Amino acid sequence: MEDAAALDWNQVWKRRFALNQSTPAFREGADLWRGREQARRYAVRSEANRHARVAEAVKDLDISPGDRVLDIGSGPGTLALPLARAGASVTAVDPAEGMLAELQAASEREEVTGITTIQGRWEEIDPVRDLEPPYDRVVASFSLSMPEIRSALAAMDAVASGSVHLYWFADEPLWERLYLALWEDLHGAPYHPKPKADCLFNVLYGMRVYANVLMRPLDGTITFATVEDAVEHFAPRMSVETPEQRRILRDYVREYVRRDGGVSLTGSSTYAAIWWRKRG
Repeated sequence: MEDAAALDWNQVWKRRFALNQSTPAFREGADLWRGREQARRYAVRSEANRHARVAEAVKDLDISPGDRVLDIGSGPGTLALPLARAGASVTAVDPAEGMLAELQAASEREEVTGITTIQGRWEEIDPVRDLEPPYDRVVASFSLSMPEIRSALAAMDAVASGSVHLYWFADEPLWERLYLALWEDLHGAPYHPKPKADCLFNVLYGMRVYANVLMRPLDGTITFATVEDAVEHFAPRMSVETPEQRRILRDYVREYVRRDGGVSLTGSSTYAAIWWRKRG
């Protein structure tokens, strides 16, 4: 077996990422969440399952009023909103128009101020043109779908003055396990998982960034009132379009029906909280 220290972990990430992206009919990011309705459903659905994880992340970032935070891959405001409530000035970057629309609507509805939004992929952001560094905290929470991870991490470090915080999967979360189980039946080819946190740590190590790493449990329980609710939730994510594909998905979901007619899919996994303080 090749010595891990001799590997180019950036290339390992690139190969695994490219394989993931080669999965037939696979969509994510702006391709999946461009529409406002899809983004709204995501925001509502994720609200019930993220409280503990969000509380841990907010504690990790240790915000003081007036701190400037760069939130990369903000989604509908999962972290941006609570950080702004804590007194931070947040710049939220996300490639999906629908997600940023949901974030803006939520901030107006809750009368939360101090959030600026920028639409774009992190690898396309020009810090001089688009941002106002440095930032006391830079965070990327489950948003590291970047083909060239070393340069993406270097850019995060470059705009930080305090600390950088990454949250990413250590193994396959529930949704990837569903993809692994169903994708070939749905699309005639297997799903290839995303690169995981082992790549991240080793890329950072090769950059002489000696990050702190803490493994945490990720509760993967998802509940639905009916089978059809579950099908409607997963169909866009799995690029389900034909009646036959919907039948395959529906048959799978029926295996998890509770006695009351609801659906519970459970699959706990582990995620990594990785962070470092800016040197110098």
